Amino acid sequence: MVKLFKLFKLLLMVFLLLLLGGCTKMSWTTAGKIVPPISNICPLEGKWIVLQDLSAGGQSGRKEENWVGNTAQFTRDVAILGDYVWNSPSYKIKKVNATNYLMTKYLMLPSSLVPDNKIVEVTTVSTSESFLGEFIRINDSKLIALVQNKVLLLQKVSDQADNSLIVMNPNGPNLKQSSKSAISGVLLGLKIPEGNDETYQTLWLAASAKKLHPVLMGPNIFFPRSSGFWVLQAQKVITGALKDDELSAHDISTKILENQSKTMKTNKSVVSEKNQQRIIDYVGNDYVTIENKIDGVDQLQVLPVDKISAQEGVKISDLLENGGSNVYNNARAQVLQALKNEGILPKDNDRSGENFGLARKNGHWYLQGRVNYQYEGSPRYIDYNVNLIPPAKMISYDTLCLSWQNIKDRIPDATDAFTSPNRDIALITTKTELYVYGITNDRLDREPLTDLKLKEGEAVIMSEWATGSYVDNWEKAFLAYGAQRFN
Repeated sequence: MVKLFKLFKLLLMVFLLLLLGGCTKMSWTTAGKIVPPISNICPLEGKWIVLQDLSAGGQSGRKEENWVGNTAQFTRDVAILGDYVWNSPSYKIKKVNATNYLMTKYLMLPSSLVPDNKIVEVTTVSTSESFLGEFIRINDSKLIALVQNKVLLLQKVSDQADNSLIVMNPNGPNLKQSSKSAISGVLLGLKIPEGNDETYQTLWLAASAKKLHPVLMGPNIFFPRSSGFWVLQAQKVITGALKDDELSAHDISTKILENQSKTMKTNKSVVSEKNQQRIIDYVGNDYVTIENKIDGVDQLQVLPVDKISAQEGVKISDLLENGGSNVYNNARAQVLQALKNEGILPKDNDRSGENFGLARKNGHWYLQGRVNYQYEGSPRYIDYNVNLIPPAKMISYDTLCLSWQNIKDRIPDATDAFTSPNRDIALITTKTELYVYGITNDRLDREPLTDLKLKEGEAVIMSEWATGSYVDNWEKAFLAYGAQRFN
């Protein structure tokens, strides 16, 4: 009887458990399923208007596009900026330190807009084939957009995009199809060693949907400015036993003016009793950095393109703001003190702040200063880093969208790298090769689009990018200048 009672209790407990279990969803029925997010709202959802263009300067060599007053609209299905449309965009959010993030973008924005060291939310917008840009959220009503090689301030005007956006025809006549595959091109300036001298040439590399255009090559440095395309030339002038490098720059639509030639001759006569060698290290839209060698003394100089033949360089104080000169002077003072500690008493010949330039390292340009001194009767120098972002007056675009470590893991002997604003192609250099790769999901594609041979010691001194319809314009301008297909 006791056994029957215990058995009855056991069966009753099992029955109750089964009855209660039927009121709940068994845990194994959801195993392996992806639980959808609570909210399916686009992180940039709504309608925005461009209040201000914060760019220091736009893409050169073309008429600038005015973005102020244009609208931007975002949903899960479409992203629109002005007349451009991206279908099926992907949104990725990250939180970053504002100061560190802006430094990687070589941007200086007012602290009233983006406070120093503030943690901000950055949303990256892209499609499977192209990259739209990155959006820094200042607050719920303001964004800073890094798009189309521009820095734009956006103000929210509505929490929702226009209803017509849902049913709009993306192939309509008023929309530029940025949802199509990206197209990018770059004018690449090269410095080529020739014995004890250097020669210069320009390459044109472009790709549409990761299909490479014919590679073009032209003599000298062909580069864009806001006034059009210019050419920078270096000519060796020999007068008796003296040698001099003469630099000139002019708009390709005009010839070198007579008064410019006279000015160059006048400047040359100033140093006619000395050997002078000018080696170009960097070419930008408005400034050039050179190594100026006069009778064995090597100094750095920054020269304005409009006064390229000048003997005096630009002062660091003319380019840096907000105490930048103090950072430069402090860095220089540390080097001078280190030399004095070693018993070397260098003559401080840079009180005006002209002995500086740009150096290339790990895919970026860096400010670099130089101290000249004598050691055992011979001229020597030491270079030092200046821990400041190069001013936008000198560099308009210097973003590397790939990790330098990932590049080195893939190409261990890589010496430099450049990536397009569209994030669709990358240029990787080694000591003897120049590779062009497609980029997919911020990684190099498996095989390069092309591989060009470089001379030992050949270096990139300029990279000017064009995107969209400007690629065709730049290519035609370079061909009109006389560029030939690269063999």
